[in-house]
Amino acid sequence: MVMVFTFGASTTAANFSYGLEGEPTVLSVEQLESGELPPGTEVGDYVEVSGTPDVGALERIGTPESKIAVSSRYSASYFYFRLKETGDSLLIQTAQGLPEDLENPERRAWRGKLETVGTVIFHDTTQDGLEHAGLPQNEDIPVVTTGDTPEYYRRIFPAYSAIIGLWLASVVWLVWKRNKPFLGL
Repeated sequence: MVMVFTFGASTTAANFSYGLEGEPTVLSVEQLESGELPPGTEVGDYVEVSGTPDVGALERIGTPESKIAVSSRYSASYFYFRLKETGDSLLIQTAQGLPEDLENPERRAWRGKLETVGTVIFHDTTQDGLEHAGLPQNEDIPVVTTGDTPEYYRRIFPAYSAIIGLWLASVVWLVWKRNKPFLGL
């Protein structure tokens, strides 16, 4: 029982700490084009980049004409597209739908967790979707996953707190019961 709750608590800890992040690290077009991120910035950090969506015909999503890739598994769909300013140096990922007014050629801020094409969810399905849409597939290309923001994780802190509380209770139970196999006696 303790091991099961330990696994849940360990996977929750990273999301809990990400939810505590403050303002995003701003990425510039020049940094992205040169492949240089700001010092100390790494995969998993909260970032922001400004740019204009580079999309085509929205009626044919998943094709080169749309310039939007789709990666779907189970009931989850993820959409990928470029920004005009960054070209093939960055992709934006949105979850469960495209942003409203995507065809509007206005520059906007895109905030989310920094990933790469090689670390995003559903790797093989994403590679297929990028290929079908004619988007770059290099695994080192940065991706801003807009569905992963600290604000989102803060809203689900009660669930994370419950998981950590259950883990602490299981550790207390283990010590109380003096479970000999775990204590090495």
